[in-house]
Amino acid sequence: MVNVGEWGVVSYTDPKDETRPLSMVASFADLNGRIFFYLMGDHNEGAVTLTVSEASLKPTSNFAGAACGEDGDKDPEDPRCAKLSIEGSLNPCENELICTAGKQALFQRHPEMEQWPADHGFTVHELKPNDVWMIANYGGGGTIDVKDYQTVKPKHHPRDGRLGNQLEKKSKVSEGDNLESFQDEDVPDWDKKVERARWVVAHSLWTTVSTISVRLDSAAWGNIRSIVDGGSYVESSGKPVFYLPSPDPTSVDIQSNPTISLLFSEAAIAERVEDDKVCAGRDAMDPLCARVMISGKAIQVNSDQLKTLEDAFGKRHPLAPWLSGGGAHTGGAYYTIEPDQISILDYYGGATDISVIEYLAWTVPSMEKKQLRGSIDIA
Repeated sequence: MVNVGEWGVVSYTDPKDETRPLSMVASFADLNGRIFFYLMGDHNEGAVTLTVSEASLKPTSNFAGAACGEDGDKDPEDPRCAKLSIEGSLNPCENELICTAGKQALFQRHPEMEQWPADHGFTVHELKPNDVWMIANYGGGGTIDVKDYQTVKPKHHPRDGRLGNQLEKKSKVSEGDNLESFQDEDVPDWDKKVERARWVVAHSLWTTVSTISVRLDSAAWGNIRSIVDGGSYVESSGKPVFYLPSPDPTSVDIQSNPTISLLFSEAAIAERVEDDKVCAGRDAMDPLCARVMISGKAIQVNSDQLKTLEDAFGKRHPLAPWLSGGGAHTGGAYYTIEPDQISILDYYGGATDISVIEYLAWTVPSMEKKQLRGSIDIA
């Protein structure tokens, strides 16, 4: 996954409050098991986590149905849709030879990086793993020995002919399978921060949930969850809902500390795929490829909301019938977030904080509602 993937989410603790996890999108490259980033300035973090979802990998034809895997028949929350979280220290690269090799690997994987402004202080960083956790099948997740991770040879390398064959495969979910199509919508302009943030959240089908890890002695940790923000754009509220099986590490974490962050990237949204390229052809770290972070408390959904919620999961996640049928056999609960901090990065100049009140109060404009009702037959 690291060898073929292009971007993930880095979870880290708030420098001002070690009980609050924050998160950011980060493009990466690996070189013989070593993971490199190209970040602005110097970052010295003792415990961060890179989280990668198989749902972010090609074929991008899978994105429309929140599909995953070579055959496009698994939901991002399906245990067989691999989810990988690598916790470790993040620091600027020190060895000149390794730094040069890391930069070459980054530029090869992300050609846009070579054109980034030289005066912005971009520096090669390396993530040195302490813990590797993955779930890729039934039976729960588990750790992988770090030495095994670093020494194993990856399969399906980007230059491997087998990958090219996989890219031709299409998702088994089509837009006609009870999924709303938002293809006719205009993406909100970059200067409409609240509207654009709500658009990104409503159109996302999965997110990275960051928590303070019980298992990793209070390190920030990330995990992939399928989400819904209403059954359609018109029904969205800005407070996405996700399901946590009781044994899941994220469920364990929020019982200890309910403060979480949710990270949404435009690079995972089907409506922004053009010519088999994510985010209209931009790198996931390009400032014009929007990313939204919502931080706050995880709140269990009230029982009187479950019917509406399950209907929404049924519409938007047909490959995960348990999400619309009361949850997993292990037991668990549906959660939403009560935001206290929201930021968006969708243009040059850094992230912008958004008023939580304005974000939650925003609704789809009346004229747009009429157009959507006409195109997708909303009752």
